[in-house]
Amino acid sequence: MVEIEQKIKTWLGEILPSMDAFFVELIAKGKRLELYIDKVPSITIDELVRVSRHLEAQLDEEGSVPEDYTLNVSSPGMGNPLRVREQYVKRIGRQLKITTCSEERLEGRLVKVLDHGIEFLLEPLEGKSKPGKKKKNAAEQSTSIEIQFEDIKKAILHFNF
Repeated sequence: MVEIEQKIKTWLGEILPSMDAFFVELIAKGKRLELYIDKVPSITIDELVRVSRHLEAQLDEEGSVPEDYTLNVSSPGMGNPLRVREQYVKRIGRQLKITTCSEERLEGRLVKVLDHGIEFLLEPLEGKSKPGKKKKNAAEQSTSIEIQFEDIKKAILHFNF
């Protein structure tokens, strides 16, 4: 399956740049291929269909997958972890929950995306105050740090409903 994954990435290189879209993740599970792509500000259903048809034509012509394979092309859900640099660019200014490779849990706001990491403002998440706890002023509760992408195990968006 590794060979077909490489072919799919090559075929994506033929279509994604013209759409200003980017590859996020490909998951192969038996006869099922799940492809996640995205775009700033967002990818449309028509664009997802266009990519799906492009890949289906290539896969059918190539004949390197079973005839009864399933290909799902979608954008990553809002609750899915951020996987690639472009997803971070899309989320500048948003609050994130980050788990580092050393299992440190960080909460705050994505300030800037750097070449090899992010600038992250440590701050309490909106809508997450604990009863009986006095709020600190902004200067006391916010610290800016840089985190390298290689040090991020998981980063997900925080939603305040």
